[in-house]
Amino acid sequence: MKRLFFSLPFFLFACLLCAQSQTDKGKDSFHQLSTTSLLKLAETNRYKNPLLAKTYISAYYKRIQGENDLIKKHKAAFLKAEIYNVLGKKDSAYFFVDQAIQLTLEANDEEKYYNSLRLKGGISFIYDDYADAILQYMKVYPYYEKLKDVAKLAKIRQNIALVENQIGRRKQALMKAKENLALYDEGILDKEAQVTEYLNVLLGLSNIYVAIADDFTEERTQYLDSAMMYNRIGLEKSLAVSDLEIHGIFTATQGIIYQKKGAFSKALKNFDDTEAQILKLGLNNQLSIVYLHKGKNYFLQNDIDNALTYLLKTDSIITKDDTYSPHLQEAYTLLAQSYEKKGDVKTSVKYWNIYQKKNKESDLMKRQASENLYKKYDVPSFINKIEILQDEAEEKHFLSKMFRNISIFLVIVSLLIFLYYKNRAQTFKKRFDTILKDLRAIEKTQKKEEEKPVKTYVITDENIKKILDGLDKFEKKELFLQKKCTLNYVAKKINTNSTYLSKTLQSHKQKKFVQYITDLRLEYALKRLKNDAKFRTYDIKSIASELGFNTAESFSKAFKKHTGIYPSFYIKNLNKLSADRKN
Repeated sequence: MKRLFFSLPFFLFACLLCAQSQTDKGKDSFHQLSTTSLLKLAETNRYKNPLLAKTYISAYYKRIQGENDLIKKHKAAFLKAEIYNVLGKKDSAYFFVDQAIQLTLEANDEEKYYNSLRLKGGISFIYDDYADAILQYMKVYPYYEKLKDVAKLAKIRQNIALVENQIGRRKQALMKAKENLALYDEGILDKEAQVTEYLNVLLGLSNIYVAIADDFTEERTQYLDSAMMYNRIGLEKSLAVSDLEIHGIFTATQGIIYQKKGAFSKALKNFDDTEAQILKLGLNNQLSIVYLHKGKNYFLQNDIDNALTYLLKTDSIITKDDTYSPHLQEAYTLLAQSYEKKGDVKTSVKYWNIYQKKNKESDLMKRQASENLYKKYDVPSFINKIEILQDEAEEKHFLSKMFRNISIFLVIVSLLIFLYYKNRAQTFKKRFDTILKDLRAIEKTQKKEEEKPVKTYVITDENIKKILDGLDKFEKKELFLQKKCTLNYVAKKINTNSTYLSKTLQSHKQKKFVQYITDLRLEYALKRLKNDAKFRTYDIKSIASELGFNTAESFSKAFKKHTGIYPSFYIKNLNKLSADRKN
């Protein structure tokens, strides 16, 4: 099935051209056809005219239900799954492919069983369930390897290459696609006998090179030239064999390449042709990707009004039909940027939020597929080719593209940060003024107390009086600045024991020992920083060390808790006051 081999979003619509040979008269008389003819007509039209093919296969499916032929029933279910897949009917496609798998198990037909699994992998790929697509291909590959079927192995290799291209493993995908091309160039596989598969290899190479061109900007021109080369070979070959369906897809891919080269008029013509072909078939659910690229074409030319016309059509189809896939993520970044250019910030933010949500879902799918490739893919000829991590350069490039699209949010965030810090600075300034006011009051009180005669303690407990006297001397000598200022250390200095000291601090100072020492150090810091300009020139780490703190972090944290501001803010404002006085 061709759609298994398509890697760009355009390949969601495999049926681009309607078979002109089918007439209304033929549609009306299909019920007169034999069962064999119905099946053949369904197979013939499944890509060229899927709506007509659906009519034939439905009639065939209805006729054989009374028969006990599992193989016929499998064929009907298999074709229904293919046709519904082409028509974009996800649930129906899954329903009939699962039915086909079950019928092959009942019939014990190994070949049809693995063909059905491969079809399910293709359906999962089309609907962006990359993890399930890889799981199905894992089951199929060993069977084809056992048969030594080079052609079918090449198909599975191509399928895996498409998944790898979608989840960002471009180099690995390119290696597999080139390996397949070599089979045709060396004559191992026949280009004429297997022309459809050969065309799909060319198509895959073209699309992989287009993707790589986005990832590696320095070699962008070279990669786009390679994409154009393989695409032109495909255009000529598909036309030569009258395969108008895949020729249309090559034409659409050419539009993408022209767009990336900046040839917007040529690109738009390709997209217009593609849109007309889809509308002829009535497959409106497949229009979203065409509208996306037309909208992008206008956006790149700064024609924002026309860009919005098609981008909004894309969003409308996604919303109405629930047809979103990671291929369409770009629509939301373009919508966000377009509205930003028009000055509509609210709508721009709306679409950017949608993009972020969709992007997370897409990343999850890609990660799951990547994990399956590495952890579960046990085929020797492939497992050594699968890398655990994406290339770091690819990831950086993706991030840089994403950041370019969020400039409006950076402005908003910057404004909020500015307002936050402005408000915080005002709060800190008030606290700073309060601290200075309290310090001046304390210094005045201390000066008066120094002028008064020293009073003796009126305490009946001599031990407590002794401890308090000792603490007074301890504070005057500023021994609390010692780094190893422990409870035992202070107790020894004032000739008491740690138990008495601890109880006295709690009863007379209403503090535990650690808080007592910390407060002494912080009060000392406030005074010295206020009065010693040289001390203010020290860095925070040196100041913390002078005060007895083990780290700058512990000092800053304690200072903030004690005063409500950081020491750096306190020092900065003290220096500012000092400079103002000099002026």
